[in-house]
Amino acid sequence: MTLVPVVLFLLFDLGSPIPHVAAIDKGRALYMAHCSRCHGPTAIGDGPDATYLRNRPADLRRDDALSSYSNEKLIERVQEGKKMELQFRPESIARQAADTEALYQFLHDLPSVSWRWVDAGEEIYYERCTPCHDRYGHPESQLPPGVEHRPLDLSDPAFQAGVSDRDLRGLARHGRRSMPALVPRVTEREAADLARFIRLLSPGYELYDRFCSSCHGLHGEGATGALLTRPAPHFAFDERFFSTHSSDEVRQGIWHMIEDKTASMTHFQETLSAAEVKAILVYLRSLPALPGKSSVGP
Repeated sequence: MTLVPVVLFLLFDLGSPIPHVAAIDKGRALYMAHCSRCHGPTAIGDGPDATYLRNRPADLRRDDALSSYSNEKLIERVQEGKKMELQFRPESIARQAADTEALYQFLHDLPSVSWRWVDAGEEIYYERCTPCHDRYGHPESQLPPGVEHRPLDLSDPAFQAGVSDRDLRGLARHGRRSMPALVPRVTEREAADLARFIRLLSPGYELYDRFCSSCHGLHGEGATGALLTRPAPHFAFDERFFSTHSSDEVRQGIWHMIEDKTASMTHFQETLSAAEVKAILVYLRSLPALPGKSSVGP
């Protein structure tokens, strides 16, 4: 018997194909974008939002969450979410206040955004910039292959305040120091659109995209007909909204949204398909299991 028939026999006997590198990479990108804030960048349950929760997120490298359920059951759990209680320690309240202000500042700027150009820049960013700067502008702890210096955090308010639109366009077209120019070089129009999108990158943008956009719309437009399982908000974050709601009222609404004591694990039914959840599971199962019990506790 030759090797090829044996391999084919094993594949069919196991009932599932060997995960390809591309599938693992896709799952990793989806995990980092949608799961890492609670479960952590290394999937051990130590994400930055874990401090809000009375019961910490599962350590997916040690707990038996992945081995105890079928793919179908895990997809259902991810898409439907899970009720969880929040806890309020001083550091959690400080973080909540910072998140409230960051989200308010982002919402307040929405009416002035030229979405036609920003959406065009977003496509360029995801295609050309995410390998180094990741989805929300801040690079991951592990540098991409061939990158020796940590890329800039494009979402850092200090960076945003210290760089002009002209500088951003120049960086995109010509590079600077350790940041190479995009190859093939983007046009002046593309560089301008890219700069407009980069201007959105901020802590508030990340919070809105992760936790608000599935109900309020990608542009804050409210009821779009995109939601399948629950009513969409009937209002938009437009000039009329901000002319009829004071800044304190908006901040209070954001605060209570974060403070909701029956908060749930983010529901992904509208944002993640079953195939995308499967890709996340492929990535998580490709990670080596860690010895011992979870080091993350309440």
